[in-house]
Amino acid sequence: MDKKDTMFREIIAGLSVRDERIQERIYVHYWGYLMGISTRYFKDRNIAREVVNDSFMKAFKTMYDFRHGGDLLEFQKTFKSWLSTITVRTALDKIRANKTALTYVDEYDEVETGHVDVEQKLFVDDILKLLNELPDLHRAVFNLYEIEGFSHDDIASMLNIPVSSSRTYLTRAKQKLRDLYKKSIKITDGTI
Repeated sequence: MDKKDTMFREIIAGLSVRDERIQERIYVHYWGYLMGISTRYFKDRNIAREVVNDSFMKAFKTMYDFRHGGDLLEFQKTFKSWLSTITVRTALDKIRANKTALTYVDEYDEVETGHVDVEQKLFVDDILKLLNELPDLHRAVFNLYEIEGFSHDDIASMLNIPVSSSRTYLTRAKQKLRDLYKKSIKITDGTI
């Protein structure tokens, strides 16, 4: 049995006996993963950290009731997914709380979608930098739709916006990302 399996067995045992000391193990193990999720929604790392810590606080309140089938691999997947869901919802709560960031778009503007030739590999840091250039709501809709896999109906419900606004924000986010990518290629090639 490897270290990781041992740790997850300890987490399962700690949850079953409601041992609060297991919280530190969970926090240390999942902090980086949840921070990765949170930074997809917020470019300000302090806000992202706040969302992660709030997510852990929410998880710690209810984690002792977390049910699983007892299979170690299934537990790892479902527990990680559960923490991820809490973090995404906490990020959305933070976005909704910042009413100045929510500007509703009722019209669906057709945006020309130019083709971008990918001649260079983008690294994760490069993609995050491009995403951080988007306004918060555009970035949230992009993340929810393209990365998390939610439908526009789900996104509209989560963000309390019309479905058409969700579609518009996604279209605008993609267009802005294309423009930023084209600009970054020109800068890299030295054509600007």
